[in-house]
Amino acid sequence: MRSMPLARRLAATAPFIVTFVFCSIEPVSAGTIASIDPHVPGAVGQPCVVELLHNRNWPQQFVDLPVDPTVTYTPPAACPPPWSKVILKLHVQANRRSVVDSLGMDLANVRLFHGAVPLFNGASNWTIERDLTDYSALFKAPQTGLIWSAQQGEANDNVDSFAFQGSASLTFYRSSAATPAPKVPDAVIPVNEVGPLDLPHNIVRAYLDVESDYVYGLPDPDGDSSPLWYTCFSNDANPFYTFLTNPFAPGSSPDVHIFPPNQGCNGGNFQELQVNVDNTPAGIAPAFPDVIADLNWIIPNSADQPITTLEMLNFKPYRVDLTPFAGVLSAPGSHSISISTLATDTNGAGGATLLAYLDPNSSQVSGAVTLNTLATGNGAPTDVDTIHQTSSDSIEGTITTQQHRDFEIRGFVSSSQGIVNSRVHQTSNFNSTQFFDVIAPPLPLNVPVNQYYHQTVWMNNTVQEVSSRTIGSTLLSWDRINVQYPLQWAYADTVQSDNLGDTEGDSLLHSNVRVTQGRVIDSDHYLPGKGHFITHLTSGFQSARAEGTNPPNPLWESSTTRDYSDNFGSCYHGSMQSANGVITSHILGAGCPNNHNWVIWFAHPDGSPDGLDW
Repeated sequence: MRSMPLARRLAATAPFIVTFVFCSIEPVSAGTIASIDPHVPGAVGQPCVVELLHNRNWPQQFVDLPVDPTVTYTPPAACPPPWSKVILKLHVQANRRSVVDSLGMDLANVRLFHGAVPLFNGASNWTIERDLTDYSALFKAPQTGLIWSAQQGEANDNVDSFAFQGSASLTFYRSSAATPAPKVPDAVIPVNEVGPLDLPHNIVRAYLDVESDYVYGLPDPDGDSSPLWYTCFSNDANPFYTFLTNPFAPGSSPDVHIFPPNQGCNGGNFQELQVNVDNTPAGIAPAFPDVIADLNWIIPNSADQPITTLEMLNFKPYRVDLTPFAGVLSAPGSHSISISTLATDTNGAGGATLLAYLDPNSSQVSGAVTLNTLATGNGAPTDVDTIHQTSSDSIEGTITTQQHRDFEIRGFVSSSQGIVNSRVHQTSNFNSTQFFDVIAPPLPLNVPVNQYYHQTVWMNNTVQEVSSRTIGSTLLSWDRINVQYPLQWAYADTVQSDNLGDTEGDSLLHSNVRVTQGRVIDSDHYLPGKGHFITHLTSGFQSARAEGTNPPNPLWESSTTRDYSDNFGSCYHGSMQSANGVITSHILGAGCPNNHNWVIWFAHPDGSPDGLDW
């Protein structure tokens, strides 16, 4: 698996390269949600553009306004497949702050886009891009789909106008000698429900794109589940439930009215997504700890003004290698693919998408799984809980949660090319320590009291996955990916309540909230004849708000960074800072050659899954 020397590879691929040149500091227009996310690099040549939406009103749950959610797609006649690149571009405009939690777009039930909504006061707009080249098989025929919105539970907007409008298009680049079309999956299959699937019977490779950026934990007593699952306390802390579900705890109850339910959540702060094939564990996707905009619905804790948290606007899927199950999925009859979390056990597959490569010379292949230590291993996390009551109205203590996984899955498929053996080996380590210091639990109405809620979280989730395919002693592909999701969270609020249960009588005395999160992805992909493709990506977000007595409108100071590099010479850097609610620095390209961002055309500097035939 020796790599071709870099200079030689750059010379060989020089015509492929697309260069992005940015000025050092970019102005941000009023109302635009500032972003330093890298663009999806295009290919060479004049592309074809297919419009999906044009200034369309976005449907809102629980808002009784007429809207056409239909998306219609027709393949571009001037750009027949195969395509070197397919890119979704979406622009959203919002005319007000809304309780809508997220927006999404599906085509033929395949998830094209899903992102959260920034809680920006006043009119706002933002743009996202998605590389959908691996979904090319979906775009070869006319399709219909939907745009939709989702909320965490039922909420009443009480509005008579639409909050969001969107315009979207697909951009297709023709295959060329400089930017040749990659070998993409032959079938793109939605896996949106737990139930039987009629699959092709000649699958030789299989992958599942899973939305690991958007995970809810256990339902709270009111029936809602929390996107702030990483702040949830363990079941061992239930004796102190009334303290920990304090209305001023971090939480995101959607019931926006005078008497909100308690905040907080139980069930523990460990999450992972387990993929099951025919009710057998088949793979694990780590859950990314999204930091949502509103950290508490009672007091002004909007963490996204004016810089959004990591991945907020554009959730990227995590790609699970299911190739050892190719023979199982190809067997006659229907099959089930489902996703569960440790907490909820069966929460459906959400926006999962199966990507399958088929044997062109056989309509039926056979095979089996020969080793599966995931199915026999114990992946339950351990909790050490020291929460105790220090006085009649106070508790404090820590909860330490740890989990270690080390599993291997092997399988084979008898194809027209021979017996293909596949292997997936994954190790992971989850470590979390939470500290709680809470004074004054909820009391009867009309009893003035000062409430203090302090919670810190130190968490990191590290996963390494190595997969390979061989025929005999011949290596067909080898992939290694390492991900890290570190999170540090410090949340402290002191509130004077004149009338508990009526939040209009609450007065925020002190607030100190700090969030630091990261997303690190290192990968190494090897293909015979191409060599290695080695990438490094890191994203960071930090924000803090510390205010004294009776702040009129506490503002955040925040910063965020994006960095990407690979062994083809790509270099991307972006950084942004804010203070007092205003962007103070917006820099692109610093530290790269000539202070310009420069990315090879097949790279994924946004951290989405690398192409399967890079």
